[in-house]
Amino acid sequence: MAATAVNKKKGTKVQKAPPKKKQKSELFTPKRSKKEDVLDHSDVSDEEKEVEDHEEFDEDEDGSDLGSDVSSDTDNPLVDDFLQGSDDEEEGSGSDRESASGSDSEESDSDPVAKSIAIDKERKRVEQEAMDEMQLNIKDESDEFRLPTKEELEEESNRPPDLQNLQRRIKEIVRVLSNFKALRQDGSARKDYVEQLKRDLITYYGYNEFLVGALVEMFPVVELMELIEAFEKPRPICLRTNTLKTRRRDLADVLINRGVNLDPLSKWSKVGLVVYDSQVPIGATPEYMAGYYMLQSASSFLPVMALAPQEKERIVDMAAAPGGKTTYIAALMKNSGIIFANEVKVPRLKSLTANLHRMGVTNTVVCNYDGNELPKVLGVNSVDRVLLDAPCSGTGVGDNIG
Repeated sequence: MAATAVNKKKGTKVQKAPPKKKQKSELFTPKRSKKEDVLDHSDVSDEEKEVEDHEEFDEDEDGSDLGSDVSSDTDNPLVDDFLQGSDDEEEGSGSDRESASGSDSEESDSDPVAKSIAIDKERKRVEQEAMDEMQLNIKDESDEFRLPTKEELEEESNRPPDLQNLQRRIKEIVRVLSNFKALRQDGSARKDYVEQLKRDLITYYGYNEFLVGALVEMFPVVELMELIEAFEKPRPICLRTNTLKTRRRDLADVLINRGVNLDPLSKWSKVGLVVYDSQVPIGATPEYMAGYYMLQSASSFLPVMALAPQEKERIVDMAAAPGGKTTYIAALMKNSGIIFANEVKVPRLKSLTANLHRMGVTNTVVCNYDGNELPKVLGVNSVDRVLLDAPCSGTGVGDNIG
């Protein structure tokens, strides 16, 4: 029974004993105690004896009661250093093995459970996010936009304009008007939405009431917003080459040498150039003064192209100032035939005449009549073509509307 108790006790200490003890026990032979002599006569195995020797050696070492051999060896500093280094290495490797074995056993026990819990949590999180997003989309689609009340409008009028709120409300009104039956507010008429849209457009874009009213009547709300957004973008600067004096290729080369970044306008125009940027004032170059080109928007090319004037014809330009279309007609006619450039406003005759001289037009007669009187002056059916690009309010140049 005593041997069994000793075995159990020693078995527990085998796990805690660091490996360094074995190395020291091999190097030194400590004194044997009475307990060891008793155990030598017992029926224990050689392995138990070795364990017991380790324990007895530890007790002797803790008490600093080693034999004379040990004390003599430890007096040598080289031996101390060697033993200390080996002890440290053995301690580190032993602790690493214990921690690694402990962590491996813990991971092997807890990893499957932890992974399962983590996977379940991640699945639930993804499902919840998907559900929240779906509910949000349903809410956005089903939310009913409500027009502001009179009290809210009065409060807004007393504060600086909230541009973000105005933009959001404009988009909501356009959305409702595009599907009015399904999205309209109960008790609200289409007129209420249109009136609110007008007020918001006037405040947000700075247009006057007349212009906004005219645009709302002319266009559906979706096209109206596209048009207004197009008005907000700056127009490109375009040039029309005066073919009476030069060719487009030659003009482009000269302007590029002056620091003008340009390209041909498009395939549909053989005389247009679009300017991206310029290091010189594009309206004050020597080429401009000499009449090699006219500053003219690309849209102004189209009426003359639609008119399609031919050489040696008699043509009337009913509203000619400042002369962009008239000089284009003269260039297409190669200064042949005759053009009656009429302008009803006397102050605009100066710019018309100046441009005709600058561009080298010689087949044009400038006159100042009301359009209704021209048949009496020129005669009925006395001309081949008539161009009437009537004076307008400038709504086509929305980026210049202030």
